[in-house]
Amino acid sequence: MRRTRRGSWVVATLGVATLAAVPAAAAVSFGEHDVQTIFYISKSDDRNRVDYAIRLDQTCQPIGSTPIYAYWRRFEPGQPPLGDLNSLDERAYGISRQWVRTAAPNGVWLEMHLSGFAEQRFLVLVQRGGAGECHARAMLPIRSRDAYLDHIHVTLGFVGIDHVTLHGRDAATNAEVSESLRPPSRGPLGFGG
Repeated sequence: MRRTRRGSWVVATLGVATLAAVPAAAAVSFGEHDVQTIFYISKSDDRNRVDYAIRLDQTCQPIGSTPIYAYWRRFEPGQPPLGDLNSLDERAYGISRQWVRTAAPNGVWLEMHLSGFAEQRFLVLVQRGGAGECHARAMLPIRSRDAYLDHIHVTLGFVGIDHVTLHGRDAATNAEVSESLRPPSRGPLGFGG
């Protein structure tokens, strides 16, 4: 994966997302076995974030052909705490495609791509814990190493995006790892050009 491609996503995706101020009306609900947050994307302009969840059955198997979904988790006063993405949000944070790659007794691997980060694959591992609880986590390269992604934080600049930081844990050592990416170039509106 080339750094410029990842940087291009950052600019194209979240530049659009910062324009999306129209709230979504639908309420978000969770099933008994769903994992409510696999990872999330936060921005520097407020405390709200987009979380990625997965619908699971009692055996921790994905439900349906599109079990992973994105929703708003809001922390700002005067807003409902949870909400669906609106059409502008979908262009940046939505999931463009997803599918089950491997299903085995020790876990299920899914692959997903975000609408605004189409060239980057996110691998999601779903497993059942010892007490029967479901766990899910996303894997993404951070500093050229396999890492379990906790969240992506977008730092906005005067116009557009200043940088994006990936936060996670090294898959081999479990050490915290992060990587900041800057847009490769800026056009007249602060977006890559």
